[in-house]
Formats: sequence, structure tokens, C-alpha cells
Amino acid sequence: METLIAYTFAHNSAARAAAGRARVEAYYGDLWKHEAKHQGYDGLTVGLHMWDRHDGTCLWPSWHDTGDVRVASVHAPLGYQRVIGDIQPYDAPAQLAKAVRRTPASFLKLAPPFTMVVLDPSEERLDLFTDSIGVGRLFQLRLPDGWVWTNRPAAALLFAGVRAVAAPRGWRFAAACGWFMDDSTPYDGVLTVPGATHIVADGYRQQRTVSRIETTSVWSTDNPDTAEETAAALQDVARSVGRLWPGQPTVDLSGGRDSRVVAGAFLAAGVDLKLNSYDAIPGELEVAESLVRLLEQPVEHVVSRNTPGKPVAAKPIVKPQPLEMVNRALRWHRYAEGLRPASYLFHTPPATLAGVAHLAIGGAGGEVAHGHFYPRDVLQLDALPLPSKLNAFSKHLQARLVPAAGPADEARAAVAEQVERVLRTAVHGGIENATMLDYFYVVERLRRWGTTGERTGVVSPLLIPSFVRSAFALDPAQRVDNALHRELIRRLVPAWADVPFFKPSPTVSTRRSPAKVRCLADAADRDLIEQLLHNVEGFESLDTLWAASVAGASSATGEATLRQALWRATFDQHLDEVNRHLPSAPAPKPQQQPVSKPPTAKPRRSPVVRAIGRTKLWRAYRRSRFGRK
Repeated sequence: METLIAYTFAHNSAARAAAGRARVEAYYGDLWKHEAKHQGYDGLTVGLHMWDRHDGTCLWPSWHDTGDVRVASVHAPLGYQRVIGDIQPYDAPAQLAKAVRRTPASFLKLAPPFTMVVLDPSEERLDLFTDSIGVGRLFQLRLPDGWVWTNRPAAALLFAGVRAVAAPRGWRFAAACGWFMDDSTPYDGVLTVPGATHIVADGYRQQRTVSRIETTSVWSTDNPDTAEETAAALQDVARSVGRLWPGQPTVDLSGGRDSRVVAGAFLAAGVDLKLNSYDAIPGELEVAESLVRLLEQPVEHVVSRNTPGKPVAAKPIVKPQPLEMVNRALRWHRYAEGLRPASYLFHTPPATLAGVAHLAIGGAGGEVAHGHFYPRDVLQLDALPLPSKLNAFSKHLQARLVPAAGPADEARAAVAEQVERVLRTAVHGGIENATMLDYFYVVERLRRWGTTGERTGVVSPLLIPSFVRSAFALDPAQRVDNALHRELIRRLVPAWADVPFFKPSPTVSTRRSPAKVRCLADAADRDLIEQLLHNVEGFESLDTLWAASVAGASSATGEATLRQALWRATFDQHLDEVNRHLPSAPAPKPQQQPVSKPPTAKPRRSPVVRAIGRTKLWRAYRRSRFGRK
């Protein structure tokens, strides 16, 4: 539910802020179920606003006002004690703000996702911080006389009174690979602020200063024993969870790698927790149960499974009713503002932003330590000379990300260019082996895919910088062998060290029943979908893929492409909904934000010329018919 707005305006600041706040509340009121409470401050040129529920679920306040500073937080800063010591959560925001303003690099000690904005009224100054990866969302909109920042892109447009338009560049990326690459978003003019960024907006001087720590330096280390630092940091995160969320946390434990490390961190930190396992894949639950039996102290363990032998009332076999997909896609855009992947189309979207607030602890981020994007022959490709290696890894990513049919040539070219740019950035940062694929995963896919940064209460301990640093310190062979996970488990829960990670048997299906490809053409509104799928931006003709869907002969890849095209086609209806809340008078257009270039000194007139220009004689001449020529 948290919705943050920060801004700096050069003209009519108070009136524009009041009108912008009214538009934001009018649009989001139903989405908040009218439960959001507003707190904010408007200065002469800068302002900061936060809407949140304040239900006591998390003890970290999303808004903190000492009179000297106002602090707005999106998510909670797990591990904040590593920066300011063990201070009570309700007193900590001002202390944390003071510490990170003094030493911005210390913000990177906090576990993502976390975004924080500090307003200093006496200086008319805003300080905005993003976490090391940028999972805690922050978007920016440039105006002719200022800026707007927010964690919800549509909110920036509503607050500024700028018409919402689809971003051609962002949707080209999405058409080909399914997400908004680089700094793009679904909305024209609204860009993503990257991770490890500190922005200072000086309202008095109308200056904006941006500093960013290069990501390869954040995740590089000369320490030969990174596992010890990481194990300590993971335990600090676990203690923070116990400090910030009252009650007993539930931590998932499967037979795999990531959940075992996360659960081990909570157990080693002495947090009173409950373990939860699912009986989803044959054989995996048995591994989880064996891990629980190895613990020295008893821990509550809850298992979700079908009880053998328990009679189940027979239900008549009823063919599921076709769903209306256009309306469902529109509801997803209303909820997630175009940022959810199109793979969620068959899931039911939440009706409001206020529906989910519970604590969810998961293993997102662990993929960086076991080669999420590695091809089968990664070690052979890694032995190639650097130019050949770069080319091979680039082609591998493009083949994996971009489907063979559907995306238009310009969409394919945009993804290919971005893949090569990111890989070359990794090389320029000193990464010359297959770790460049992990670098691509972290800076591109991880912070955009899924729901980690979407709402408060989602905790992913493996996103901490020290874990990523430890993962990047591995060589590809160690990563394939899960070396970091094994070492962390040995340090956190030694009794689990010799238990192999679960791997599904190749002879046993990982599903209880074979999965059937769900065809978009089976939707109740398929005629409307067929109309919408004509001439979709970013796609070539979809007639062949649609015919296969109608015939029930689609592939999973073909259906994914159709879903992505429908995602784009329905987004225009979402834009209409947003724009209905804007004034009818022409609104200021967002300023294009070109690639930053080194600052150049502005030409200055000589003191003699300036002195002449201030004389009465010169002013009289300029007002004459000769001076006006």
C-alpha cells in the first residue's frame, strides 16, 4: 500500500502539490480501500508525501518527523543495526537518515528492498537513496521546472498532472524479453532510478546532484573468506526481522539450496520461528523433514500436504468456465501499473493494494550463486578467448530471452543491444568469466522480475550485498557446484552440512499431473482478444500463433508471446483510466532525459560586458528602435 511522492518545483509549488495530492488520492482511493493515511510536508520548493495504512504489522515507521527532518521509507531496512547500532525502530529513521547523509555508501549495508527519502526543511533539500540492487523501487519524472520521484510510476504522472502515454522504448524491451530493461518503464517519461544511487535535490539552488556507486565495485572484494562476513550479515537480517515484525515469523524450508540457507540464518541467530514445507514435488518433503529431525532444539514444523488414507468427498467433474482475459489483464495493470510479468495473466489479481500485508520470507537472490543463466556448456564457453566468450554468452542470452516468433525486429534489436551493453559493462568492471552472466541477472532481471519490491513485508535475506559479493567471488565451476550455499550452511547449521540438496528424479514427474498448455484462445472473450492482437506495438503479425492457439496446438512459448502481446494491447485501456483523473487543460510535458554527459562549463560574459549592460545608457539604447533590431 505504501505510496511515496517526493518533488521539487521551481514555481507555484504549494498549489501544484495540493492539486497533485488530490489527483493521487482520487485515483488510488479505491485501490487503498480508503484505508491509507496521509502524512507529508510541503516546503517552498521541495515536498515529501507518504500514504500508508499504519496497522502495526511492521514496527519501522514509513513516516518519521522530528521537526528537523522528515523521513519517508518504503519497506523496512533489515540490518539497520549495522549502520547505527541497536536503536528502537520508532527512533531509528532520523538516526539512519543522519548516518547515510553523512556517509552515503553506508546505505548499501542494508538489505534490499529498501528506499528512503529525507527532507530537510531548513535547507530545502531532498536526499533520495536506493538499495544496492534497486529492488526497492524508485521512479523519476522530469518536468520543465522540476522533478517528481515515487515508488509507483502512475503516481508521478498523476501528481505532476502529466498525461500517461505508453513508453515505446520500454514496451519494445517487454515485447522481446518480457520485462522493462535498463531504466525503462511502461510509461513515457518515467524512468527507473538504478540501485546504489544517491540523489540530492537542492530546492534553493534548483540543482540536482546524482551520485552512484558502480555496481561491480559494490560486489567486488579482495577478502578470501567472504563466507564468514556473509553468514554474520544473514544473521543480522534475521535478527532485524525479529525486531521489526512482532510475533513468530514463518520461514519456508524445502529440500533445495536457497531456503536452507535462509532458514539456517534464522536458526543460527536464535530467532523463534516456525518452519513451513510443502508437499509439492515427490521426494522433496522427505528431505525437509530429515533436516528438521537433525536440529538439536525442537522447532515447530508445519507441512502442507494431502493426508494419505483420508477420505475425500467425490466432486463432480465440471469443466472450468472460460475466463475473460482482457478484463483480467486490465485489473493487473491497475494493481501493478504494468510492472507485473504477463505470466501472471491466468492468476487472479488482487482487488486492492491493501489486501496483503503479512510477512513473507523467501530465498529470492540465491540464483546469483548457482548460475541462473548458465548454459549447459558454460565451462567450455568460459575457456574461450574473451571476444569469443562475449559473443557466445550474448547469443546464449538472446536465444534464451527472445522467442523465435512474435517480437518485431526492432524489439529483438533493442534487447540484443542491451544484452551486449550490460555484458561489456561487466567486462569493463573486471568481470571476464561466466560471472558476467550472473552480473546480467542481478542488474537486469532480478530487480524487475517478480514481486519482491512490490509491497512491504517481503523479506529476501539473500539480496544483501555481502551475499552477492560472495557469489561473485566464486569461479563458475564453484557456482555450478553450489560451493557458497554449502559453506554457508556448514557455518550456520553444521548438522545440515552433509545432507545433499534435493534434485528431482529424471524418471519421476515433478508434477502431480501433467501440465497442459493453457491457450489464450480458450478465453470467454476470445473475439475481443483477436481484435486486440492485430498490429500490437513491438510485435510482428501474430496470426500464425493465434491460429495455433485456436486449434489447441500452441506451444508454451507461443502462448507466452500471445500473453505478452495482450499485456501491451490492454495497457492502453489502463492509460485511459489514469488520464481520466488529469485536468482537461494542457499539462506540462515530461522532459526527455538524455544519457548523462560530462558537465561542460557554461559560457560567461566578461565582467566588462556585464558592467556595460547594467548602465542606464545601455538600457535606454536597448529600448530604442535601434536596440530592438
